[in-house]
Amino acid sequence: MHFREAVAFAYEMDWPLNIALTVSWDALVQAGEKNDGHCLRRGVWGREKYFRNELARLCRSEGLPFAAVWGRDVGRDVGAHVHLLIFWPSRYLSKLVTLIERVTGSPAAFVRPAYSTDAVGRSICGGWQVNMPTWKDARASALDWADYIAKQHAKHPAPPDLTGKAFGVSQALGKGAREAARGMLEAREVKRSTFLPRQLRPASGARNEQHPANGGNAA
Repeated sequence: MHFREAVAFAYEMDWPLNIALTVSWDALVQAGEKNDGHCLRRGVWGREKYFRNELARLCRSEGLPFAAVWGRDVGRDVGAHVHLLIFWPSRYLSKLVTLIERVTGSPAAFVRPAYSTDAVGRSICGGWQVNMPTWKDARASALDWADYIAKQHAKHPAPPDLTGKAFGVSQALGKGAREAARGMLEAREVKRSTFLPRQLRPASGARNEQHPANGGNAA
């Protein structure tokens, strides 16, 4: 799955994975409001693909990459659900919530200011929740979330019965994108190092990390 490599690459590209989104499909089907525009009538795999496609389309509308890792599971208590870790500028949080409300058909019970608390949004029925890390080390938080997603199936005696892919990395963070950007990132690091005093120059292989306090930079 290469989740940790994908997360590291996202931060090298200044795309901090600052949104942890969980959608419990069973909760939405059983208790959700099913407002107009929801995707719940689609097949199990169809709604997963539709949801990610809509997130990608929203990113494109803002000139941003869809940088994400995701994993699906079937829990004993919550049923079928998906965890996504994505890059999304905090200043546009309300736009993200609006899309989630439309696609899931379930309105928000609350939306809090970005980074004010871990859970910044949740649906009335509890079918979706948006978390943003409040840790000082945002990259470490993203790596922890990625590890949590990757280990979803390890807690079961047998892999869950799923239609479609269980785990994935978006194209913007995939192996091809990482290889294509390698030369640019190495050149950027060399250029950056030449402008630093010798004692401040990073060791070989070190990368600059950036906290997403203002939503990050998609340049």
